[in-house]
Amino acid sequence: MLIFLFGILVSFCPLSCQCLNLTQLDHSSMQASQVSDYDGNSAGRAIDGRYSDTRLASGQCAHTGVDSHPWWKVDLGTDHCLGRITLVNRGDSSTDRLTGAVVRAGIESDIFSNAACGVPVTSDQASIRGGHTQIVCDPPVIARYVSVDDDEHVYHQDNHNNVLILCEVIVEEYPMEACSQMTTIGMSTASIKVDPSLSITGMSTLMFVGKHITTSRPLSVVHIKSPMQCFMRCKINNGCWSFDYVMTSGQCRLYDVKAGDLTAEDQPGCLVYAVVRG
Repeated sequence: MLIFLFGILVSFCPLSCQCLNLTQLDHSSMQASQVSDYDGNSAGRAIDGRYSDTRLASGQCAHTGVDSHPWWKVDLGTDHCLGRITLVNRGDSSTDRLTGAVVRAGIESDIFSNAACGVPVTSDQASIRGGHTQIVCDPPVIARYVSVDDDEHVYHQDNHNNVLILCEVIVEEYPMEACSQMTTIGMSTASIKVDPSLSITGMSTLMFVGKHITTSRPLSVVHIKSPMQCFMRCKINNGCWSFDYVMTSGQCRLYDVKAGDLTAEDQPGCLVYAVVRG
């Protein structure tokens, strides 16, 4: 970012980008999967690098079958520091099917345990034929898995549930040290909270450091910038009694498990809190 300060042009870079350039990741040889295939349009077609022709008939797009919650996923093989994911929409018809699509990135193979990057695709973005919708991960996230899912349950004129059509998923990364720097900064900020006798606001207590809550499925998973914001999410959710927050990725997971029932497993950089409700 360039600004004028006392008549001098000054270069300023937000902390989250560390003044580093994004590099497109070559994931064409990686393993992609999706909930189901429609008419042979397999998941790998969304990472083949071929999206000059985004008509479905061109054979360059991934297409799921009809499903109430369609999803697509790629395994990048190793952890990367991801900054941006771009979804390339189909270029012929029914582009609106991408409305509400959510991009997730993280270290969990279960995509619904990973945090969302940015916000869901809007109807305006989805209306563009062959459109490139950029989803920014801010702050950058350490991830091995990138996924797209749609839980909007939108019924279209043909009375079908959602399908997911992706003509390409472009993944861009920062050097890993960018995420490492942010982790160092985040952990130094959180270090004052590592005494289990302390609480964020007097209404939550830090139970475990370097662990995550073990339960079948969280109430919700969001991607935010601090344990305090995660706590506020929990407080406005009447069913939430505990949460864990991953410092390396900003992943905030809410649970309906009370303090006395909490169990946790090792996960570096993760903090587990119990919430007190009056």
